[in-house]
Amino acid sequence: MTEIRRVCRQAGAAGQLMLLVGFAALGSSGALADAPAVLDSQSIVRSLTPSSSPSAGMTRGFTVAARPAAGGAEHKVDLDIRFANNSTQLSESAHSQLAELGAALNSPQLAHTRFLIAGHTSATGAAEYNRKLSESRAQAVRAYLLQQFKIPADRIEATGYGASRPLPQFPPESIQQRRVEITPLPQP
Repeated sequence: MTEIRRVCRQAGAAGQLMLLVGFAALGSSGALADAPAVLDSQSIVRSLTPSSSPSAGMTRGFTVAARPAAGGAEHKVDLDIRFANNSTQLSESAHSQLAELGAALNSPQLAHTRFLIAGHTSATGAAEYNRKLSESRAQAVRAYLLQQFKIPADRIEATGYGASRPLPQFPPESIQQRRVEITPLPQP
């Protein structure tokens, strides 16, 4: 089983609400190492839609809400979005996953939700360069979603964190740190 599927399965069990879009680098030959696994739009929607069943969590008239995980997040999905090394250009393989993400964001369940796209890099390289690169990658994902899926611009914000917010389960220089997190934002 691929690392992506393992992380997705663990994330579902943890019940954290954030969408992580991971980056993989291109090899020195310029070819993609492996074809990325593509998560379908319905899985993304299920992962980002809180349970709204009126009887879910009810006990004698009291509503029992799920306890948010660390950082206040409830769901988490890892997607493999690839960029060339030190580049903001989306790879061809990224388009398949972004098509599923765009369809999910336009679904009736998520159509009125706002999102923050936050870019991250590994700890390889200078901190300021990585911050700018991560922001540019987040902007590239945002621009693609706005253009290809006609998502209103006020529904998606973008920022970059560089290597300042690493995933604790992976080494700071690992490829898994190269990602874009997409998290729901509160309604204005």
